[in-house]
Amino acid sequence: MALIDEVKQVCSRLASVGWRDLLLEQGLDITATNLQQELTKELPAINRQIVGFEDFAFEGKRGIEAGNASRSLLFHALASPNVVSANLSAYPTLAELEIIENFVYGVEPPSLQDLQVMASRQPLAIAVFACEYRPASETVHRQHADLCFSRTGVARVGTAQPLYSDKLRGFIPAVEDDLKETFRVLPARYSAYIAVQRTGNRDAFGPLRFQDGDNSRLFWVPLHKLFNGTECIRGFDLQVTLNAHHVNQKLRRIHLVLQNTGWDEPDISNPPFIFTEGIAEFTTASEFGTGLLVPVVQPNLIEAATYQGKLLTFKVPPDSPTLSSSLAIPADETTEARHAPEFVHVRHKILPNGQQENLNDQKDVEAVVKAGGYDAQHYLDFTGDGSIEAICPELAVAIPRNVPAYSLVTAPDFFPSCDQRELLEWTEQSVPSRLRQNLWQVPPETLSDNRFAPNLQLEDVDFRPEDKTVTAIVCLPRQDSVRQMPLTGSPTIRQAYLPDAAAGVFAPGWDVSFDRTNEVEHLASYGLGSPFPEDSKLCAALSTFWPAVAPDAARTFEPNPIWPTVSPLTDAEIGQVGNLPWDGISGPRRVTKDGEELIEYSDFAHADYVESSLQKKFSLSLTAKVDVREYEARVLAMANVYQVLRIRPEDRGKWSVFSFQPVQPTNSELQQAQTQTQTRLGGNIYRFEIYRHGNSFLDPENSRKRLVKIEETLTLFVTPVNILLKRGNGTWSRRRV
Repeated sequence: MALIDEVKQVCSRLASVGWRDLLLEQGLDITATNLQQELTKELPAINRQIVGFEDFAFEGKRGIEAGNASRSLLFHALASPNVVSANLSAYPTLAELEIIENFVYGVEPPSLQDLQVMASRQPLAIAVFACEYRPASETVHRQHADLCFSRTGVARVGTAQPLYSDKLRGFIPAVEDDLKETFRVLPARYSAYIAVQRTGNRDAFGPLRFQDGDNSRLFWVPLHKLFNGTECIRGFDLQVTLNAHHVNQKLRRIHLVLQNTGWDEPDISNPPFIFTEGIAEFTTASEFGTGLLVPVVQPNLIEAATYQGKLLTFKVPPDSPTLSSSLAIPADETTEARHAPEFVHVRHKILPNGQQENLNDQKDVEAVVKAGGYDAQHYLDFTGDGSIEAICPELAVAIPRNVPAYSLVTAPDFFPSCDQRELLEWTEQSVPSRLRQNLWQVPPETLSDNRFAPNLQLEDVDFRPEDKTVTAIVCLPRQDSVRQMPLTGSPTIRQAYLPDAAAGVFAPGWDVSFDRTNEVEHLASYGLGSPFPEDSKLCAALSTFWPAVAPDAARTFEPNPIWPTVSPLTDAEIGQVGNLPWDGISGPRRVTKDGEELIEYSDFAHADYVESSLQKKFSLSLTAKVDVREYEARVLAMANVYQVLRIRPEDRGKWSVFSFQPVQPTNSELQQAQTQTQTRLGGNIYRFEIYRHGNSFLDPENSRKRLVKIEETLTLFVTPVNILLKRGNGTWSRRRV
């Protein structure tokens, strides 16, 4: 079927659900008899005041502009998540968007010679990109809505099928009536392009968040999309296939680094020490079109590993390095590269009779782990990394170079409505300088800010040591200056799969690590915790390790003098009230022991995220509702509390947040505070209870609990302008932020 006939089918379906009327307001009739002529004619009166069209490129004049999606009104209307209307009863599927996208490149297909001219006679390659159409505020140049491309895509594992929101034009993690651990897998979309290598150019193609040295680094830049048929490149009937290969080798890496664990070659070259199946595959579902990589849905996020029909255990080395109750595998002392998982779960001991002993029941679990010398159960997760390669036999002679994409299949995102880039840009551009320098211990860099090669340890993949820009985000090259279009103020809430929504290697979370091969630093997923909940616990509890868009569980556990709370979770989100703690571990509570009021915590060393995962206690129900504006407001509120109380950064660890929650103006305590201070608070209001803590000790009646003495308490109502403060049972006073 000709492309225009496929376009007619898309337009026919959408015309009847409101799109004909909407686009007629732009002078475009998608039911015209000669549709190709209608789509390619110049539109004299495009109305950019209509919702969603504000950031359509000013230079766009047609329904379809050959080779330029951002100047194609029809593509923008269908692909932009901001084009919504009560008069639209349905939106395009991914497959329908792909048809319109292909028509943009196929309405006037170039010849190979045309493409060589576009490349300024530089060598061409077939390169794979993860790609996404974004509103202007999220693009590389931020001048109009546009396609964004990266040679790295980030998909996320889960326990339920993907859910595509056609209105949002993206995937969302929500599961109806989700009470416990149900996470939808989050896919990434890839396409093959004819591409050329060029040094970074901020005005021409980027990259996004231009880094020092980018003007001398080489970036692969897309020129023309490849798709099946005769309408892609003149003179060719193309068949384009995307092949995915992923690997998880965490267990193998553990045994390559540690000695006398009971396992060696050839066993550690077999599954499950290293495996390639069950990680991610391209979907064949027709509504998703081609190129959608979907993680394989699993019954649970992790599972006990088995080998040769038995539970897979290993001998924990004696006198092991540890962090809390996790086995730690140190990084290279010189380069800090990680050759194996940083943390390994070893708290489920397997006895000679096959029974399991839970070491979390031991009073001094840290000492038991450090002593080692016992058999611990291995656990699998289904994360991994790999490559996406495009095969096009018809172009193999004319364009022999194939450049694969780097694919990450990583852990769930507990704040799917927040992006790392948005938080970082807010920190750099909006946070007052008096707060900014003490806000983060390490800036929350995005993965797209990193300049590392892809995983050079992957076998049979043409990843090259000099390819340091694989995670960068670029756009199609632009030659002329364009008009600045209005930027929308509301960020998109679909799940992003480009690497500016993922954490960098030194930022928190659990997206990717790095290694060093032949003196070249490169990305690798095998440096993350085994299984990933072990990483999640340590990163989250240490105030998200380096704070960023990840849960800050610092106040879930006993006060840590080095890592105070930065972005507080609410009482409900940590299960201090209600029954849906995001990590399955309930927050602190007040208790009375021998007539003294204390704060009772789950002891950090005894808390076990692997157990939470096995028992399906993780939940997205509450954290998934937190958007980036709310996340930023919490960070700012916490910073303002420290600032107003004049608690120096080095002294913040002496204080702990016991309670944090938003309150309504009708709250009786708030009304009393406002009356006493003759102040009326407006906007979002947060209530904090913080306290200066004394000694902490294990509960003699329950070693999984820790008790902390209270030295001084403060209650605060916080807005960005005013803070109302009460010490102990005293009277309220007002402080200006």
